[in-house]
Amino acid sequence: MASDEPARVVRTTDLRKEYGDTVAVGDISLDIAADEIFALLGPNGAGKTTAVEMLQGLRTPTSGDATVLGMDLDDHLYEIKDRIGVVSQSFATFSRLTVRENVALMRDLHSDGLGVEEVLEELGLVEYADDPFQSLSGGYQRRTGIAMALVSDPEILFLDEPTAGLDPAARRSTWEQIERLPELGTTVVLTTHYMAEVEYLADRVALLVDGRIEAIDTVDGLIDTYAGDVKVVVHLTDRTGNAQVETLESTLQASADAVYRTDADELVGVFHDRQRAQATYADLHEIGTGHSIDLVSPSMEDVFLEVAGATLTSGGDLR
Repeated sequence: MASDEPARVVRTTDLRKEYGDTVAVGDISLDIAADEIFALLGPNGAGKTTAVEMLQGLRTPTSGDATVLGMDLDDHLYEIKDRIGVVSQSFATFSRLTVRENVALMRDLHSDGLGVEEVLEELGLVEYADDPFQSLSGGYQRRTGIAMALVSDPEILFLDEPTAGLDPAARRSTWEQIERLPELGTTVVLTTHYMAEVEYLADRVALLVDGRIEAIDTVDGLIDTYAGDVKVVVHLTDRTGNAQVETLESTLQASADAVYRTDADELVGVFHDRQRAQATYADLHEIGTGHSIDLVSPSMEDVFLEVAGATLTSGGDLR
């Protein structure tokens, strides 16, 4: 009987990279399915780039095994390179050539591929096709880099920190383009330190810390396992009387799994069940005490804090 499970296009077993006494990547094992967006999430220096560069044949593993598109990296490196696309953080291009010329140049390097105009249309670049690359904003430069990689019709596209340094609007626009790539038959493997990027894009996520994978699952699976609680937060004020506090607290205690008060004068109810949290949130609003009340769902920030014992700065460093 044929299996409905998607083919695995990347498999690694105990893949390791050492530089002298330094372990950059320590014994990682991965299975990446066809047509999914798979993210390696972690801080700067976690080994994300080193890991994907081994899969691209740019770095030789110290030990372990890896297959890409069913082929062993050692035995079929050139064939693998012909069937993948790569956009590094600082990809090389010709700044004075137009967008169309840069994409066409990459198309000419491959015997098979997509039409240049087709790719420009897919990535929303037609309006800028005749503009020099150097005149584009950071977001459109990054989008052009993706187009240059996509025009070869790669089966796997590696994106290394694809939105690093972009403003929020450009980052969101780039996400929308990346999100559509599996529809074109392209598996996406990306590295990132942005939690929101993972939540928006990734079908599955591997958390990489100090060169080792600490957890792999869907975003929802990671949240359920490591940070599944929903919180109802009541923001108390200087005008909140003791009677009001007692009313609010008793309402939370009637259904919450735990209730506590923070140093920031917040009354917090913790719920294992989202429906109970939503019902209590509504009850508190009906009481009408005039307090600001938030329903706070767990996120990848909570997962990372639980798994790594730290959070990430906007620049990707641990704090």
